[in-house]
Amino acid sequence: MEYPHPSLIESRLKQLAIELGDATVQPFRVDLVRVHGGKPPVYSVVIRSAAKESLRNRLEQLLNRKLTCGISSFMLQSHEAERLLNDTPRSQGRTPTADSRSSRQTS
Repeated sequence: MEYPHPSLIESRLKQLAIELGDATVQPFRVDLVRVHGGKPPVYSVVIRSAAKESLRNRLEQLLNRKLTCGISSFMLQSHEAERLLNDTPRSQGRTPTADSRSSRQTS
């Protein structure tokens, strides 16, 4: 089963930061954390931007949950990463991975 590449998630999060007025060159770092037993991977997300609080608040709204692991980092489940990628940015018509994820959403 294919899961979103960390660079795609980083790009989407950077778009989100730009939408919020953050001009940081690399506002996030995303790493894939493999999980044993055939379970989907999780993503470790580090907020590198100085505007951590506003980014965390927006992500909490998009993900419909509180973010844990401190102010500058959190874990993202694979289904949440897909939801984030499928959330259409205001400045574009669609994300580059939206159609490649549609078959996975039905499983």
